[in-house]
Amino acid sequence: MNVVLIVLAVVVVVGVLAALALNPMLNKRSDAAIEEARTQLGGRDKVLVIEPKAVGFGSEPEQAGGLRGQGVLAASADTVVFVTWAPKKVFRLERRTITGVTTPAADPRGLDKSSVVVTFDAPGEPDASASWRVPEVGRWLDVFGYDWGPEGRPTFDDDSA
Repeated sequence: MNVVLIVLAVVVVVGVLAALALNPMLNKRSDAAIEEARTQLGGRDKVLVIEPKAVGFGSEPEQAGGLRGQGVLAASADTVVFVTWAPKKVFRLERRTITGVTTPAADPRGLDKSSVVVTFDAPGEPDASASWRVPEVGRWLDVFGYDWGPEGRPTFDDDSA
């Protein structure tokens, strides 16, 4: 029993030390992805909304270019970009190509986290879709032009880009 406790304690200590060692590296990758997203959109003043901890689920079909993994989702008045943390890759979507937006949630008004699915026309791939899991799903639905129905658009707290 003592051997099991000692091994368990060693595993926990090694896990904590690994997390402490990797945290600065992950923060550095996140910061680099944020800066790349801002650059892709034309600078900090062009960014309407940015989410530094979005998760990309790729695109359907895969040839449409959507990316998978942890990254930064950002939008300007005419463009949306998703930049993965590592390796750093960029998925760029012109907002004029967006043909629809949905979410799997029945009522997205009160959700803290959910996914947003955007349908768009890609070259050679009409009705392609890309999706991301984001906090503040309502804000992102609004950015993508979601139809809030007769109740209208909800109000959002001010957020800095």
